[in-house]
Amino acid sequence: MKQLSGFCRRVGISVNAGLNLIDAVKREASRQRHSKLWQSVAVSLENGYSLAESLRPFKKQLGEMFTALIEVGEESGHLGEMLTDLADYYDQMIQIRRDFLKSLTLPITELIVAIIIVGIMILVLGVIEQLTGQRVDLLGWGLVGITGFVRYVIFLAVTGSLGVFLYRFLKGNIQRSRPVHYVLLRIPKIGRMLKTLALMRLTWGLHLTMRTGMDVSRALTLSFQGSGFAPICDQLPVILDTVENGGTLADAFQAAEYLDDDLLSSVDSGEQSGNLPELMHKLTDQYFQESLLNLKILSVSGGFAVYGCIAVCIIFIIFRLFSFYIGIINEAVSGI
Repeated sequence: MKQLSGFCRRVGISVNAGLNLIDAVKREASRQRHSKLWQSVAVSLENGYSLAESLRPFKKQLGEMFTALIEVGEESGHLGEMLTDLADYYDQMIQIRRDFLKSLTLPITELIVAIIIVGIMILVLGVIEQLTGQRVDLLGWGLVGITGFVRYVIFLAVTGSLGVFLYRFLKGNIQRSRPVHYVLLRIPKIGRMLKTLALMRLTWGLHLTMRTGMDVSRALTLSFQGSGFAPICDQLPVILDTVENGGTLADAFQAAEYLDDDLLSSVDSGEQSGNLPELMHKLTDQYFQESLLNLKILSVSGGFAVYGCIAVCIIFIIFRLFSFYIGIINEAVSGI
């Protein structure tokens, strides 16, 4: 998104200033990480193809909404404006991602420290066993000394690898991640945060597509698919069916599930007043601010959750130590 944001912003400014589009894309080819892609686009432009036609072979990498909106921008003569609007959208998503990662810093740091301390404890238990000749397993996992530490590291590596594989397997694929999305939706705070982010992307998509004169069905399809959240995406068939049968947009949105009352009332008001794109833009800002607030709440909750897990582990270890020393005392007393 950072690459696309920079591309849209700089090329949009160049187009609005009346500069040559081919030269602008060529300059971007030298700046972008995927330079070969943009070089191919520049060559296609030099061969007489439009920007939309040049981007079409790379729809999968760039996203269907991006390529579709570029096409509409060219056809309507508002390419520069469309590019700057897309840059604003990507900038908002970048800020949310940055704030999300920032909110995870403290909980992840605490978790890493806890993992390291457990590993050190396993090694120390091995040293105690060598000095006293008595095996002390405070964790109750059978992990003591070098052998236990190696098993512990292998467990962490396997668990981490599985987590990364699962994330990459589900990322960006609604069909694969659909069950996970519905499960996450039912988790307090997390479900609301994900839903708010999806509604923000939906309303921003409606703002961009509805103002271009694009076919309503096409605009709805791009906007709902662009939400990236299965519970929202799955409402598209109901909405399209209502519209195609002569219903209004307000009727269509009312027939769907998981949509907020704010969105429903805004669609109704926008359709009646003819200001639907403007109202969707205002609603996008509202969802954006709510998303930032939800991220802060989630980060605090995550921090307390990690603190709680660490506290439980410490209490567990204290009780194990207490039981260990009680056992030693009993053995000493029984020998008298």
